[in-house]
Amino acid sequence: MKDGIYKLIFDTNVNQNGQLGGIVIVNNGSINGGDDVCFYKGEVKGNKAFVKSVPYNKNDTNAFNGTGTSDLELSIDGDGDHYKFKGHIKNDQSKTISGKITFLSNLA
Repeated sequence: MKDGIYKLIFDTNVNQNGQLGGIVIVNNGSINGGDDVCFYKGEVKGNKAFVKSVPYNKNDTNAFNGTGTSDLELSIDGDGDHYKFKGHIKNDQSKTISGKITFLSNLA
């Protein structure tokens, strides 16, 4: 993925709230971002991403209906301004996630 700011839309197979969204920043292979419940940090390696989703909003559950940190293993497909991803929680392939990432802007 190219460096930049991205809009994130995603869902999980256990989420009861419908589509979720957030912002992701990619910079030199590092991923950082967040939404109303969690912040994200991780790395992109080719078409794979490894992301830790850490809850900070104690008044809500994460996308997997829990309250703990989730380590995600993701596959990314696409190029340029539009990407799709899918994956699962590390060591628990029964909890899946998928979504779209759309480029918004270059970094400052």
